[in-house]
Amino acid sequence: MGARIASVTRRSGALLALVALCALALTLTACGGSSEEPDLARGKTLFTGTCGSCHTLADAGTTGIVGPNLDDAFRGSREQGFEPNSFEGLVKYWIANPEQRTQPLMPPNLVTGQDAADVAAYIAAVAGTAPESPARPGEDVN
Repeated sequence: MGARIASVTRRSGALLALVALCALALTLTACGGSSEEPDLARGKTLFTGTCGSCHTLADAGTTGIVGPNLDDAFRGSREQGFEPNSFEGLVKYWIANPEQRTQPLMPPNLVTGQDAADVAAYIAAVAGTAPESPARPGEDVN
């Protein structure tokens, strides 16, 4: 029972962190960005080739277990009514400044410029939309 409560507490904390980061991302996005419209098909190709070996994302058909499951990361916020554009700036921020909680570490700026914009727009459009994407149990964070 205690482990279940701790898991719920961690998830609640993660949701609050996600909301705070979304607010930060919206602020950063308002300060400027790419002048080109994002290309979601190109973003999917880049994600699959660059990010998919570490991250799970149902739409891309990837099942990486090193980094966060992106469907799990965005599903709750999407269910709360957040729009995809609120995720886009956050993903761009994470690409440039990845949280380093796992080994191997994610290098910053795996994609940059328009590539990062395309990947971020793709993830924002599809993460957490598949109702039965493969979920992983919560992990303890030290």
